[in-house]
Order: sequence, then structure tokens, then C-alpha cells
Amino acid sequence: MAVTNILAALIGLYFICGGVAILSDRKAMAGMMQALIEQPILGYFGGVMAFAIGGTILAVHSLWDGWLTGFITLVGWISLAEGALLIAFRQPFIRLVSKLNFEGRLGTGFGVVTFGIGLSLLTASLV
Repeated sequence: MAVTNILAALIGLYFICGGVAILSDRKAMAGMMQALIEQPILGYFGGVMAFAIGGTILAVHSLWDGWLTGFITLVGWISLAEGALLIAFRQPFIRLVSKLNFEGRLGTGFGVVTFGIGLSLLTASLV
């Protein structure tokens, strides 16, 4: 359970920071997507990092016996899949994701949900 709490706290803080970043500067999301398209090495390194983080989470935590353990494992699988897609199919994957308009209400909703999930994870990790 200690590993679950540590990962929940770290992932929760990551989600909180990500939610704040999205809410405070949604235009930057579009700029980041464009940079990933124009600079192939950024997408590749991002893919390697996501793959390594997801693989590491799954190596130390592959449990499905509760909402918190299951969510942590799901984050590991999603990160691993995102990394694999960025490494193997960088341009099509980034083009697909970049079609999402984070500058409008979708961005606001995504930021609020991301922040809320992070706060829930952080709170659950402290119990």
C-alpha cells in the first residue's frame, strides 16, 4: 500500500500542476502541439519519457483491487501506450491530438477535470 500512496501523491501533484497549467495558459497547449510537429526530436523524447514512466509504474505497481490502485495502474498503461504511439507513430498521433481545441471550453473542462483528479489522488494518498 505504501507504493500506491507514493505513486498517488506524485501522480496527483502532476495532475494538479497540469490542470493549473492548462487553466492558466490554454494558448500554450496549441503552441506545444505545433512545436511537437515541427521538432521531431521533442516528440521522440516525450515518447521515450512517457514510455519509461508508464513502464516503471507498471513494473512496481500492477494492481486492480481498488479504485486507487486501479487508477494508478491505468495511468501506467495509458502512459506506456502514449509513449509507444509517440515513438512509433509520432506525426499521426500528434496531429490527431492537436485537433483538440484547448483554447475554448474543452480546455477549461479538461483543466478542471485534471485538477480535480489530481486533488482526489493527493487526498487519497494522505489517508
